[in-house]
This record gives sequence, C-alpha cells and structure tokens, in this order.
Amino acid sequence: MMRQVDDWVRYADFYRKSPYSIFPQEHRDSPGRLNFHMITVEQGDHEFVDPSVPETVVALPLSASPDNTWAWDMGNGWHRDAAAPGRMLVLPADNTSRWKVTGTRRLLLLTIPSPTVRRILGPAAPDRLTEAFLPLAESTWEDTFLPHLMTRLWDGTAKGHITDRLLVDGALTTLVAHLLQLAGSRDRPMKYVSLPNWRLKRIFEYVESHLHEEIDIVALAEVAGLSVRHFARAFSEEVGETPHRWLMGQRTERAIHLLKADDMPLSEIATACGFSSQSHFTKVFRQITGETPKRWFNATKVG
Repeated sequence: MMRQVDDWVRYADFYRKSPYSIFPQEHRDSPGRLNFHMITVEQGDHEFVDPSVPETVVALPLSASPDNTWAWDMGNGWHRDAAAPGRMLVLPADNTSRWKVTGTRRLLLLTIPSPTVRRILGPAAPDRLTEAFLPLAESTWEDTFLPHLMTRLWDGTAKGHITDRLLVDGALTTLVAHLLQLAGSRDRPMKYVSLPNWRLKRIFEYVESHLHEEIDIVALAEVAGLSVRHFARAFSEEVGETPHRWLMGQRTERAIHLLKADDMPLSEIATACGFSSQSHFTKVFRQITGETPKRWFNATKVG
C-alpha cells in the first residue's frame, strides 16, 4: 500500500519507493559531518505529488530534451517554465508540491535537512526556513556559481576520503549561504544565543579529555552550568544536533584516528573511545559512516 505523502521523513526514501522509482536514479549520502543527500535521476513525462519533508531540495537540470517543460504548485498557484540545463529551482522544506512534467531530462537533486541548514547558519538562520526560500520556488533561475558547486558536491560524495569530507562540508556551507542571499533575505538583529561560545568551548574541552569515559547529559549540563532541560534545548539549537548524537560523532571521529594507526584491535578502540562495547562501537560507527569499522578500514587502505 502506497504511503501518504505526509508520512515521509526523508525525500530520498520517498524518491526510492514512490512512483519516481520507475526512473533510473543514483543516490549518494554526505561523507562529511554535515548531513545531506544527493540524487541523479533520468525523468520522463509524469504528474506526481511530492511530500512535505523537513528538507530543502535544490533541483538542477543537467540536460533536457527541447520539448521539456515542468509545472509546479507549492501552494500558491501553478508556475510553468522550460527545464533548461542550468536553470535551477528550490523546493522549500515542509511544503507539499504538485508537478506536471513533459519531455525528458536529467536532474541533479540536493536535499538538505533543516537541522543542517540551521547548523550552518547558526544565529543567522531564519525563524521560518520555508518562507525564507519560497522566492526561489516561484520560477526557475540561473546562477553562474551554484551549478559548479552542485556538481562538485556530487563528485565529493563518491569516495569519502578525508579531503572529500572536508571539501563537501565547506561547499555545502557556501551553497546554503549563497541560496539565502539569492532568496533576498535581509540582515536582521542577532537572536539571543543561549549557549555562547565560551560555554561550548568548556563542553568541547571536557569531552575531549573525558571521551574514553562514560559521559551523560547530566555531566554535560553541569559543565555548561545549565539545567539538563535548558542545556539539551540550547545545545541542539546552537550545534544542530542533540548532545547524544554529537557525542557519538566525537567518539567516532576519535575511533577513525585510531583505526588509521592500524595497531589496535577493535575492542581496544571501542574502550579508548568510550563505547560501552565493541558491538556498540560497530553499531554507532555504521550509523554515522554507513560502514562497519572493519569495512571502513579496508576501504581506506585500498583507497
């Protein structure tokens, strides 16, 4: 039974399992610390409804037949344009859209979760991301910079080497800031920062020196000098991740450094990085990198 359009959490999952699945497509996840997803797809004629998901989707036609057109309605009436290569469009987060497409085209899609956008922009993030990006959804538009950045992001997701991870994080940061500028956002007063840099620095230094130990949210809140409830909310707002997920990322980063040394068994690495067991280490490592520690290690050596 087909799921309702409002049941989806990730646009990529919808794309794989919805009527779009009839079109040849390739998916890639971010190899870096900033979460995003990319899709290339060969589309033909269709009339589909895309779900409301907590992701901003950037669409870039790479090629198109001469008769290719697309029409879309994102809640403010129908718009229509030719799907010319290089003419981009944004699908704002949390917004259902209807589509009518004729002809064939090859699209490159970038999906950026809202927490990633807020993590990049920090205090400069608009309160309502949907409304902030709506100007880029009213018609297709050209930009001399973004298509090159999009294709470079796609290339950077292929291997996941350390240089690729650094590159895609920087490229995505630049892309999000550029999109916000294009959307016409104006400077506004900085909002109150509930977890300023000095508190964050104190937390980061504590975790760095105690990463091999068990660390819970109570300890982190005490280091920050805040209540557990206040700390959890403030940390997520400023860092873009929950304290637990961020901590698992720190443990995994240290594990990666130890794996590169190639002289410690996995059980010892798990203990050194504060994981409760080797199986816990493997589970978290797979969740964050997409591979088990052993497979990641073997792929790195081959690469």
